[in-house]
Amino acid sequence: MKQGTIKSPITLSGIGVHSGKICKIIIEPAPQNSGITYKKAPYDDVSLFVSADYKNVSDTRMCTRISNDYGTTISVIEHLSAAFYAMGITNAIVKLEEGDEIPFLDGSSLQFANAIADVGIEEQEAEKKQIRIMREIKVGDPKRWASLVPSEHFSINIDCDYSEKGLDTEPFAYDPTVDDFKKQIAGARTFGFYSEVEYLRKNNLAMGASLDNTVVFDDKGHSLNPEGLRYMNEPVRHKVLDIIGDLSLSQYEIIGRYDAFCPGHNLNNLLLRELFKDNANFFRK
Repeated sequence: MKQGTIKSPITLSGIGVHSGKICKIIIEPAPQNSGITYKKAPYDDVSLFVSADYKNVSDTRMCTRISNDYGTTISVIEHLSAAFYAMGITNAIVKLEEGDEIPFLDGSSLQFANAIADVGIEEQEAEKKQIRIMREIKVGDPKRWASLVPSEHFSINIDCDYSEKGLDTEPFAYDPTVDDFKKQIAGARTFGFYSEVEYLRKNNLAMGASLDNTVVFDDKGHSLNPEGLRYMNEPVRHKVLDIIGDLSLSQYEIIGRYDAFCPGHNLNNLLLRELFKDNANFFRK
């Protein structure tokens, strides 16, 4: 499989889910082997560059945030990261014209994926960087855990428990060799619970969240969104979307199976850090 970039620039703008302010980005093509780089203006100042790398993850509360040694931070990268990974974009420059967050749009990856498809993907000469999982790596505890195990290709199997919130969920499996990302995963929106709104607002979190970009459930597990759900199991599908985005920060295509119970951004990042602690855990292709 070859590396890829976009054929022409993409401009997107929208509310930042945590700041509540308008955020605008321009995504530009990038050379092979350069990876995904986020930049703030002025765009020639290297102290304002942040690489999409698991080692640069500085906060995982309510989103994935990356930072550099100069204090430059970029928040809520996971939905765009998922679209890049699933659509085969390994190299791109993301310029932040306004704000410190990636625009939240409709709370899913669908608009990012559609924008990439609209401009087209340019195949590059270099091969994709891959790692094969050689032995099981696991982080967490009995209540919340995540693991990577050897397999012939990348897939995800997760289970979530929201019974205390009145929401029924079932185990879900995603296999990109047979499941289409845009149809099965990309449209799954961020979700939350009405009982948490007051806490979030008091802590200046989710200031830009609304029923336009977040699925909100009451204490009986009923959606408050007038249009209802896009999928019967939209919350667990959104978890898969986040997992894809977070694992993309390995900067490799992973050949292995991801299993988890009640996963989240923090567990995903801890899993990558544990993976790369020991070269015996993986084989670079």
